[in-house]
Amino acid sequence: MGRITVEGGGKRRSQSTGAARFVAAMAISTAMSATALTQSYAQEAYIPGAAEPGTEIPKSTVRLGLLPYADGSFPIIGVKKGFFTDVGITMSPADGTTLTEESAHSLLVRGDVDITHGYPPNFLPTYQTSRAVKQVMFHDIIVAGCVLAAPELGLKSVKDYMAEGKPFAEAIAAAMAPVQGKELASTPVANERLFEDTITQLSGVTWTPKILDDSNILVAAKAGQIQFAHPSGAPIVYSLIQDKWTRLVCLDDLIANGPTGPDSPILRSITAVGVEANGEWVNKNPNTVLRYISAVWRTIDEIKADPSLYDIQAPVLNSIAGTNLTGADLAQTVALFHPYIPYADNTRFYTDTSSIVHYKALYEQILAAFVENGVVPEGVTPDEFVWGGKLWLQLEDYRQKTDKLLAAVDEANLPENKKALLADARKYYGWHDYLDAYRFAVALSE
Repeated sequence: MGRITVEGGGKRRSQSTGAARFVAAMAISTAMSATALTQSYAQEAYIPGAAEPGTEIPKSTVRLGLLPYADGSFPIIGVKKGFFTDVGITMSPADGTTLTEESAHSLLVRGDVDITHGYPPNFLPTYQTSRAVKQVMFHDIIVAGCVLAAPELGLKSVKDYMAEGKPFAEAIAAAMAPVQGKELASTPVANERLFEDTITQLSGVTWTPKILDDSNILVAAKAGQIQFAHPSGAPIVYSLIQDKWTRLVCLDDLIANGPTGPDSPILRSITAVGVEANGEWVNKNPNTVLRYISAVWRTIDEIKADPSLYDIQAPVLNSIAGTNLTGADLAQTVALFHPYIPYADNTRFYTDTSSIVHYKALYEQILAAFVENGVVPEGVTPDEFVWGGKLWLQLEDYRQKTDKLLAAVDEANLPENKKALLADARKYYGWHDYLDAYRFAVALSE
């Protein structure tokens, strides 16, 4: 979490923002309720399970929490379409549980919810008292992070100033100048402080934080009660843009024009979103987790092929986020701000160390910022928190083994009792459930 420089008594001083203190206090108070059971997994790594013998798909139950963001609730599409039941998973309750960011922290730490979808570093403040929550998947990178200005102000954006010929450093300073000393409505979400700190570093502009939930930012904006806003959720950003709010500076401006390299402050602002889970539950149910994330990737494939599926999600998201988006609006929001990343592209997160979004470089920067502000204790490592790479690589191993087994099949001479096994192996393979594809391929080869 970043710091801002403020003026006071004729002296410049660096202090944590009120929002930063709020997030730290919130994280500590919620994590204090963690049980000794979750504490026992403080330092343990992901423990892979073995593929089950036979070809029956094991039945399991997952307690899914839905957050009020487009990418925090889209799995409901897969739930409604039966993609999770296809791999043996039943949701409890059937349509998941709607959560706020704050309640998700305490429920995951206690183990009352198994899985949520959100920005994983927002859960790192719980590491003050518990190491229970782990990242187990990435599925999009948000570029919706924006400082927005009310339309009646008639302000210009970074892009506008750069189009006039100003270099980026001058453009961001000019675009942000009207915010100097004003209130900026922003959510109580840890990573938003990192984005704001980066903007302060690059523009020299500071402000007074006004902490509101996303839905309340939208209400306040429509009521004319705020002039500047930095929402967390892409649907809220999209809704304000529809209302003609000006995007003064957005994350895509920073990525395209800001400083690069391993020490770039922009790294702390890159928002790779995915799945968080209770680590104890993961290690008790490793194959359920593999099947769960495979169904998420199947959901991504299906909505890319048929964006009308967002009609399923829109009413769910509207009910928990206070938005009024259609399925078409939601499809455009995702396409503009955080297109979902297919299975094969996860190399950028886990194996391509030159990638700007490789998990280790990202989390080293984020953890350093959180430690600096006392939000996360020293000694937490990227590998302790990010388990998604080990899960993805395990699925990759099953995929490659399945490829070899299926390549050895003489399909033309298969007996009838083996043809169904081949069809099932291919079916689960197509759903990214490489664990069960492998199990059927093994049975086929026996």
